[in-house]
Amino acid sequence: MTPYPAPPVPTLAQRAMELRALPLDGARLIFLSGRALRYRFRLAPSEFGRVYECELRLTPDSRPPEMFVLSPDLTTLVDEAALPHIYPNDGPGTKLCLWWPKQREWLPQMKLLDTYIAWTAEWLWHFEDWLTTGVWAGGGEHPQQRRKRWA
Repeated sequence: MTPYPAPPVPTLAQRAMELRALPLDGARLIFLSGRALRYRFRLAPSEFGRVYECELRLTPDSRPPEMFVLSPDLTTLVDEAALPHIYPNDGPGTKLCLWWPKQREWLPQMKLLDTYIAWTAEWLWHFEDWLTTGVWAGGGEHPQQRRKRWA
């Protein structure tokens, strides 16, 4: 018995169709010369949570997408305290740590609604809980960033 072949990785055009079908508030797609796709949308993690403007960034290869919270500025909300489960980012917004790459919790064939969008809503819910309790209850593991020797 031979195993089934892995489904193909969706193209940017297929990802755009997938994202256009989502009923997210204020959603818009931005193509960057056919080399990248940006999906901006607004999301509230709960009925009483604040509304966040988020951006999902995709490339045509099988690199994992990146999710950013553009507004409000999360560092302002925490009074410059260290935010949990984020990646360093020099550009605008806060880059979220949504899954652990070593565990391969995400594959390029997975639906973005079931993964990145859902994980972002969950991350924001835990973030708002962390703002009030001071305890990150979202689980996960985020290794400490190592300093580069030459920096």
